[in-house]
Amino acid sequence: MFCRGSKKDTRGFSCGLWVLLHSLSVRIEDGESNFAFTTICDFVHNFFVCEECRQHFYDMCSSVSSPFNKSRDFVLWLWSAHNKVNERLIKEESSLGTADPKFPKMIWPPRQLCPSCYLSSSQKNNEIDWHKDEVFKILTSYYGKTLVSLYKDKGIVGNDETSGALEDFVPSTNALVVPLGAALAIAVASCAFGALACYWRSQQKSRKYFHHSLKNI
Repeated sequence: MFCRGSKKDTRGFSCGLWVLLHSLSVRIEDGESNFAFTTICDFVHNFFVCEECRQHFYDMCSSVSSPFNKSRDFVLWLWSAHNKVNERLIKEESSLGTADPKFPKMIWPPRQLCPSCYLSSSQKNNEIDWHKDEVFKILTSYYGKTLVSLYKDKGIVGNDETSGALEDFVPSTNALVVPLGAALAIAVASCAFGALACYWRSQQKSRKYFHHSLKNI
């Protein structure tokens, strides 16, 4: 419901998948962080339909040299990976003219949404000096609470009286609340979550079988 584009073939499934992955990342414990990382990397590499996207994501996963011991580190890695993808797509969509005019790709979070996430007022060599602790706070708040509350709060979703309150929120987060697309979005998210859950379980079974086999050697 947050990912419907203003024109055909924009946003949609890929946006919904990112929302799903970020939402999962902020809900895991420290001991699950590295397993979540490998599972998500394997899931995207094996099941995402865009071959070029799969390869880019695989390259980012392969660049990680040490395991994640803290969920915070995994949350920030996924956020950084998403921004790298958006950075590439900003240039690509600009050259091809395929960007959604109402929802252009952006580096998240924008300064107006989280001023404290930016350590300095200027950018050097197109690189942002991030305050990682503040970024982590807004990621856990946004993907852990805000999206859920927007969905559950009937006073916000589909209510004309409160639509004005979302005018600043929606563009700044690059999210769109569209009640008509809720059924499709929920179906897509459910399918993706189901596939990811099944894949996660199969990985767990494989690990248990592997450890059991080692004990019998």
